Amino acid sequence: MPEPASSPDPIPAAFVCRHTGAPCPALASLFASLNPTGPEAREWVQALAPCGFCRVAFEAERDRLRRLRLGQREREILLGAARAGVLVLTERGMARSLSASRRRAAQSLGKAGLVTPASATPNGRSTRAAVTLTDLGRYVMAAYGRFLEGQKPVRWTRPAAGVELPGCDPALLRDEALARTHTALRTTLDDLKGVLVAAIAGRAKDPDVLDRMSRHLEQKATLLKAVLEPLRTRPARG
Repeated sequence: MPEPASSPDPIPAAFVCRHTGAPCPALASLFASLNPTGPEAREWVQALAPCGFCRVAFEAERDRLRRLRLGQREREILLGAARAGVLVLTERGMARSLSASRRRAAQSLGKAGLVTPASATPNGRSTRAAVTLTDLGRYVMAAYGRFLEGQKPVRWTRPAAGVELPGCDPALLRDEALARTHTALRTTLDDLKGVLVAAIAGRAKDPDVLDRMSRHLEQKATLLKAVLEPLRTRPARG
């Protein structure tokens, strides 16, 4: 009798994209040979995923917008930020109720990932109540701005044709994940140095806490170095 087909190896949890459930190409290409296990190792690896630069992440954020309802103030803010670049929410002499409603609307848009606080207006005047569009917000204005400008209900399932989501193909983000790995290793080694200095100076009084902290940082540094060392010694391509 033929042998049953072998089931594919399960995807290591450390590589799973939280948006798709499939392996993140950027992480898998760097860490596949290590197969990091344990909750700490999985957390370290997941933190290196270049989600903020990946088109998959932007697509997931766009899909969540289907539950977002835009009222008059939210529409005003999106349209104003698209035109001005940096939109001041409150002005001198503005009614308190209007100021409060604009702030609440901006907070709602911020939670949806469409706007972010801005530190200054284009003319250089510093302000605490200003916002600017995020990359996702600029996409929304390009893909759905016609509904906002026409004062029509936003149909999130009907983006304008030809408007591309921001972000890169995940397969092209290996170098971004690698740069994050370099940064994480430098930070971890600095933290480990700080722990050792504190121990030498006698500031770390509890030996058990010191042992846990140093082991934690050593394990993290070992994992990150295991990724970077083969890349450093790999011969250059011709």
